[in-house]
Amino acid sequence: MKTIRYLILAGITVASLCGPRTVLAQTATRPVVVAPHDGDLAGAPAGIKTLIKDFAATRDTYLAQQDLLLASMKTATTKAERDAIRDQLQANRAAFLAELKAFREQLKDDLTALKGKISHAEFLRIIDAAHDAATEGGFGHHKGH
Repeated sequence: MKTIRYLILAGITVASLCGPRTVLAQTATRPVVVAPHDGDLAGAPAGIKTLIKDFAATRDTYLAQQDLLLASMKTATTKAERDAIRDQLQANRAAFLAELKAFREQLKDDLTALKGKISHAEFLRIIDAAHDAATEGGFGHHKGH
């Protein structure tokens, strides 16, 4: 009985050393991934084009700020400095997520307003173009949304 227990324990130990460390990855919060969008917005209404371009500028600003903060994190020498930079990173992320939510609400409202003004086929084409731009550009697909 003792031998079986030791064999099982040894097997579990070897498996944990050789296997992927997915448990550690699940405990940490994943960063927001916002890929640059260079899709074609031809055929989209001017208001929606402006909204998407404004959001792209906001996204680029967010990514630049995060890069600067991460670079300063590498040069931080004290725990207090690192904690302050982590707080700034989290605040920056929270502000960006709030802007993302506002962007989605505004886009939803604009599309709803357009629905009454254009034909159904044209509306579906715009929705498909926006969906394609969103999936190709990294907008959306965040956990919990």
